[in-house]
Amino acid sequence: MTYLDHKIFVTITSEEFLGQAWMKTDKATRALHIILMTKRFNEVSQLVVSEIVRRSNMSARVAAIEKWTAVADICRVLHNYNGVLQVCAAFTNSSVYRLKKTWEKVSKTTKQTIDRLQNVVSSDGRFRNLRDALHRCDPPCIPYLGMYLTDLSFIEEGTPNFTEDGLLNFSKMRMIAHVIREIRHFQQTPYKIEHIKKVTNYLLDAALLLDEDDLYRMSLEIEPRTSRLSSAALIGIPPSIGQTSLKKDN
Repeated sequence: MTYLDHKIFVTITSEEFLGQAWMKTDKATRALHIILMTKRFNEVSQLVVSEIVRRSNMSARVAAIEKWTAVADICRVLHNYNGVLQVCAAFTNSSVYRLKKTWEKVSKTTKQTIDRLQNVVSSDGRFRNLRDALHRCDPPCIPYLGMYLTDLSFIEEGTPNFTEDGLLNFSKMRMIAHVIREIRHFQQTPYKIEHIKKVTNYLLDAALLLDEDDLYRMSLEIEPRTSRLSSAALIGIPPSIGQTSLKKDN
C-alpha cells in the first residue's frame, strides 16, 4: 500500500494545487496526479470493504477486520497517514459499519487499535491530531492529501486575489505557498520498501472491488436489519472518520 501510494504522491506537481484545479472540468489534465491519488484512495477503501463484506462466515469477517487493522497500524508506523485513513474510512462505510454482530466479535485489542488510529486521523479541529503527527514525524511520510486540498480551497475561496487597492494579494500567495511547501517537503524522501509483485497485483486487482449497491445488498444478506438503534452506540466506533475520505468527484 505504502509503495503504491508514494509512487503516485511524489508525481504530484506544485501546479496541480493552484486554482483548485482538482475541482475543475479539465481536472484530468490540470490535476492528473491528484485525481489518481484520489482514485487510489477510494479504490483501497472499496477493496477493504469488499474483502470484509464478501465473507459470509462471521469469523472470516472478524479476521478480515483484524487483518486490515494490523495493516493500518503498520501504515501508521511507516508514517503513511493516507493509508491509515483509507482503512479507517472503510470501517465506517455503511456496509461495514452496520455489521453489529460482527463488530461484537472483534477483539477488544483490535477495537482499541482502531480507536487510536481514528483518533490520529480524525477531522476534528481541522485534523488537529494529524497535523501534530505530521509536524513531529520525519520523512518519508505520506500525508492525507484531502486535508491539504481543504486548506487550499479555504484559502482560495476565503481570500481575494487582489487587495482593495487593486494590488496582487501577496498574503494569499504566501499562504498557498506555505501549504505547497509542506507537501513538497514530504515528497522529497523516498521509502525503502521492497516491491512485492504479488501484493501489488492484489492491491491493483479491480476484479476484487464490489460496487456500493452490491456491497450494501450483501451486507443486509449477512446481517439483516434488526432495529433502528445506531450501531455506533453498540460497537463504540466513532462515525466521523468516514466523512473525511477523498471524494470521487474531487
